[in-house]
Formats: sequence, structure tokens, C-alpha cells
Amino acid sequence: MKIRLMVSEEKYAEIYKQLTAKGFEIDDGADLILSEKNVYVKYLIGRRGEEMFRLDVKNVTHIESFAHDIIAYSGGEEYKLSERLRRLEEILDPKDFIRVSNSAIVAVSHIKSIRPAFTQKFLLTMTDGSKVDVTRTYYYIFKEFLGI
Repeated sequence: MKIRLMVSEEKYAEIYKQLTAKGFEIDDGADLILSEKNVYVKYLIGRRGEEMFRLDVKNVTHIESFAHDIIAYSGGEEYKLSERLRRLEEILDPKDFIRVSNSAIVAVSHIKSIRPAFTQKFLLTMTDGSKVDVTRTYYYIFKEFLGI
């Protein structure tokens, strides 16, 4: 059975050793995930075509949901993720990422500009030039997070 580990670096080696001794295979592409509470990932596994890529979260500008597809934007490229937005909220560091709508999470360090829009909304321009809306539902949460 293949398992993906999402645990702290301090515990990774010990957990890896115990699981492999019991016959489990550790694989970043596995559907079954063993995760530790309050440990945030440093990378995501994204797919483009048939290839899998390890995406450093520092380079991810934003993540959007389109129906059942979750797309991460990194380095001007799009990568399909297997995690849902709710799960991504849990595994991405809340100091670095914030949910801005029901369908988008942005990396705060990649916000280039913020433009107020009508009816309690913001339009964000990301460092890669893409535009992301902060919806009314997330307007006050976003303002408080940034202190504006």
C-alpha cells in the first residue's frame, strides 16, 4: 500500500522507518495521506499532463477551484492538484496563504496590488499578472488579515 507523508521533518525519518518496516511504500503521489496536525507543507504535488511535479509553496501565487478541478499557479504554469480547497487551507501555512473566495486561496507574498471594487470587494493583481477577486464573504477577513 502506498502512503503520502505530511509530517514534520523531525518525525519524518522515524515514521518513514516504521511504515516501510511494516511493508508500506512512501510515495508523494499516493491517494492515502498520513498527516500531522499543525504541520504545514513545504511543497505540493501537481500534475501537468501525465507528469507529476513537486511545487515549492513559496512559488505558488494562488490556487483556484473550477468545478472539480483544483489548479495551482506557480512560475507562470498551471498544475492540477488532487487536494480540495478545504484540505489545502489546513495544510498551507495560514501566515502565508489566505482564502479570498469560495474558489480561491492566494499567497500573501505574491499579491502585487489591491484594488477596491464596488460592493465590498477587492481585485488582487498577483506577481504573475493574474487577477483574483476577494468576494464579499471574505472581504472583512481579508481586510483584518492585512490590517487595512
